[in-house]
Amino acid sequence: MWNWKEIYEDDAFVYYCDLEKVIDSEGDEDDIYSSVECYRPMPEKVAVWLSFVCKNKEYIKKYKEQRKAMGLTTNGYTHYQYTLCLVEIDAKNNRYRVIPAIDYDEKGHELGTSSILTDEHHPLVEGIKTDWSPIHSRKTNKVIPDLLKRLYIYTHQ
Repeated sequence: MWNWKEIYEDDAFVYYCDLEKVIDSEGDEDDIYSSVECYRPMPEKVAVWLSFVCKNKEYIKKYKEQRKAMGLTTNGYTHYQYTLCLVEIDAKNNRYRVIPAIDYDEKGHELGTSSILTDEHHPLVEGIKTDWSPIHSRKTNKVIPDLLKRLYIYTHQ
């Protein structure tokens, strides 16, 4: 069961995260991946699901146009509501990356594979990168350092 918590909001999106489903993104020598239930200190490299909920109709229109220009399907994207992404955080090296997974409509139906962060020149969401990038850069979207802070505070309470 998901337990989404709002962690950040800007003009275009509300960001939600399931802080109870944080996982170690690197296995140990036996390829075992620890989770919060393992009662270990938070690993230095973790992965967590993040949902970008769009609240701005102009962004929905831009996203639909972007997908069309890329030759991707736009079926149902008039009702696009949110994207589910996997965020990996490497706290030791102060870097992150976001892997967009699936887009959903307002009723929670899957629309297709997300391309929300694909266009480098005209990104729909500013300051969120799909390649390893610094967490504490002025160009990094504020949701990323806020997520880092919440992950490490939440799991140590």
